[in-house]
Amino acid sequence: MSANPQQLEGKDSGAPPEIDRMAVKISHLDRLLGLTGEIIITASNISILQRHLSTSSVNIDKNSMEMVKNAALTANRISSDLHHLVMDIRMVPIRDTFLRFRRLVRDIAKKKGRQVNFEIVGEDTLVDKTVAEKLYEPLAHQIRNAIDHGLEDPLERQHNGKEPTGQLVLTVYKKEGFTYVSVSDDGRGLNETRIRQVAVEKGFLSPAAAAAISHTECWNLIMQPGFSTNTEATEISGRGVGMDVVKNTVETLGGEVGIETAPNRGTVFTYKIPQLSAVNITDALIIRTGESFFAVPIGNVVATQSFDPKEIITTMARTESIQYLGAIIPLHDLRSLLSGAPLNEQQETLPVIIIDAKNGRIALKVSEFIRPQKLVLIPLPEIFSVRGVSGTTILGGNQLGMVLDPFELIALASGRTMDSGEDHSAFGDFPGDESFSLTDIPQEEAAADTVASPGVQAAQPAVSEAASARPPELDESVAEEFFIEIHNILNDLNEEIFQLEKDPENIRRINTIFRHFHSIKGNFIMTGFTNVGAFVHEVESVLDRVREKELAVSQEIIDLLLDAVKNLEIGLSQIRAGHGYEITDPELLATLAAFKAPDSAASPPQEDGGGDTFHLSPLANILYFAKLTTEGVNVYQSFIKIGPSFQDPSLVVYLILKRLAHVADLMDTVPPLDKIERGLATSKLKIMFSSTHSLADLNKFFDRQLVKYFNVTEFENMIIE
Repeated sequence: MSANPQQLEGKDSGAPPEIDRMAVKISHLDRLLGLTGEIIITASNISILQRHLSTSSVNIDKNSMEMVKNAALTANRISSDLHHLVMDIRMVPIRDTFLRFRRLVRDIAKKKGRQVNFEIVGEDTLVDKTVAEKLYEPLAHQIRNAIDHGLEDPLERQHNGKEPTGQLVLTVYKKEGFTYVSVSDDGRGLNETRIRQVAVEKGFLSPAAAAAISHTECWNLIMQPGFSTNTEATEISGRGVGMDVVKNTVETLGGEVGIETAPNRGTVFTYKIPQLSAVNITDALIIRTGESFFAVPIGNVVATQSFDPKEIITTMARTESIQYLGAIIPLHDLRSLLSGAPLNEQQETLPVIIIDAKNGRIALKVSEFIRPQKLVLIPLPEIFSVRGVSGTTILGGNQLGMVLDPFELIALASGRTMDSGEDHSAFGDFPGDESFSLTDIPQEEAAADTVASPGVQAAQPAVSEAASARPPELDESVAEEFFIEIHNILNDLNEEIFQLEKDPENIRRINTIFRHFHSIKGNFIMTGFTNVGAFVHEVESVLDRVREKELAVSQEIIDLLLDAVKNLEIGLSQIRAGHGYEITDPELLATLAAFKAPDSAASPPQEDGGGDTFHLSPLANILYFAKLTTEGVNVYQSFIKIGPSFQDPSLVVYLILKRLAHVADLMDTVPPLDKIERGLATSKLKIMFSSTHSLADLNKFFDRQLVKYFNVTEFENMIIE
């Protein structure tokens, strides 16, 4: 059956019907999340209406009540299903975040003279998008600390009976509704004596208190603001700024940081983070205190109970407490905590809600328990904050309520402050750190992250009119499609290069890396950034010498490839932000020049594919006859001629084949693909392929995609009977 011609038009025109994935704008996803919240509120209101009508004195016929009841059940089911679907949409593999750490480890280890074997475990684990975005900075700081403070120099390790190469492992896994992320090393471990000594020197504890604290309390001291055991600050760490921000960032995700350490055996930092709910949707208990309504997250509710006023324990006529399951729990007036005005209601029994968080447990006096309800949290604006309140919500009947923050409420009740005025999310105090979002292309790591070799100037973006100009015929949506592909390929390249370092003789991986750079070059050239494309072409030339066995995969080659990827990441970020970019890293350019092949006397002749014929392999022959006899599938031959505006015909041919592969199954090309990859193609191309699309649809696809964006001046498609 022929497809609708419109299927072959637009940005994703090449996607065949069976492809089950597509790009979605972040703004559209955000809108979907907002609508999900509104549906949940509406479903809650319908349920409230149904309960109200069932207890109302108004006479309503049975059929009408049954219709309302069914509507309430259906609305709740749909809202619940939609909630879970949105949560699934937000889940992303943490792999992209973790892969950036490979280069970070390599650069810092080189700077510090360490030998580090870095392993990643569980990189395919799916986590909420918010977790993936916010974990980069704390983990990057943790890794820097592990190499700078934890792992010893090779000679010191040998002296301590260890292998010269230190082990650094980044692990992520899920268990019982939590995501666990750990950074472990086999270094020297935390120095308990030194930590206690610094705590006294800096006034955190008295000598007696420092001696009395437990091991766990001692480890937790390193997460206090301004605490550092280093006597001198380095460009990597030692300023006493970092672990407190790590702790605060993890706690903003509702998690906690655990520490395990042993002398000369290493240290493990573990983040325990609960599964986040999309669009801040949560199950909560609705309570009333005076005329105000509040929502308490169900996960923080220990119990709700009514107490006789005589059961309240009063100490020194000031503090109150209750006894619950044999434990004494401080009792506070919720209204007094939030506003300073006590709750003055005469009740025979006193409703009390007991809540807990990581920082303790308290009981709160309230006026009434209403009901559990699924709510959408609306965060308070930054310019407006209420201690103990995390946001607002819409309750049943479109009534406004406030959502309590149990952690801060407990801190408020116990007289502790939360430093709520500090902005920890961006890690602004870390030298050289930058915020990171999985929706952005990675920015350049600054001095503390990249740790370039001494005397080498980091690559800086150089803006020029020629570099920043984009071809007027290439609209923004199409350019963005090319940029997204570059981003994804760069992520894959990092991993491929690191794997090649472990197995330098792997020909398949070398070819894969070559093809990745080839695709990146094409995308940059197609979007008008020919200067960046020319740089990638130089990298390709080095890889081609490796493929031809003229060069061996050495550490210098690996460094060259990784540095090239880093510069391309920076360049892509600059270009997507509307700037131009040129590769100016002198060491990288010098290395490229050193590996450049000597000029040959004559260039190899390029082949004109116009007169050659197809040479199907035995497997392609089987596929060819199978497609000829398959209902609804046609086998086509296509002739394409490319105009002279692009300097590299082989590159354009390669990109045309990639685009055509979205709507067809390629069988053979003239010239063959291996010659195209080696640059042996001219302006003429023949392709044999099969497709479920009609001839008219394919002609329209060629006209609207290949002619417009790839400078195809002539084409002819014909069906093979």
